Amino acid sequence: MKKYSWCFIIVLIAVSCREEAVPKPDDLLSKEKMAEILYDVTLINSVKGVNKSKLEETNMHLDTYLYEKHEIDSLQFLKSNNYYATYPMIYNEIYGLVEAKFQKERTDIGKQLEAEQKRKDSIQEAKKEERKKNDTLPKPQFTEVKKK
Repeated sequence: MKKYSWCFIIVLIAVSCREEAVPKPDDLLSKEKMAEILYDVTLINSVKGVNKSKLEETNMHLDTYLYEKHEIDSLQFLKSNNYYATYPMIYNEIYGLVEAKFQKERTDIGKQLEAEQKRKDSIQEAKKEERKKNDTLPKPQFTEVKKK
């Protein structure tokens, strides 16, 4: 009898694990689209953290902008986000795409900053050279004084 009850419990657990916690929505966003949206969500949250008062002054509705930009609605995003959240491995892949995009942005911005710094340095160097050319005073000549 104990054998049958254990078998019944195992079958019950196996059957209950097969049921999806969150059903797959009909308008599920692709992983790539979710990565693009989550990238923008992260940027928006960063902006809100830095210049919240400036955003409040301008009455910008960043959430509305986000949905219009990606041509989705809040419900579609919510359903897709909840669905992917029930599958941590897939969600991790999506965040891997987001992280890769941020890394690419960091690299591109780093290159731009480096180029800008080189430009500023060359301007400074050119100004120094120009000052040297325009210097009308003769350079002082120091002679060695011999001690007697």
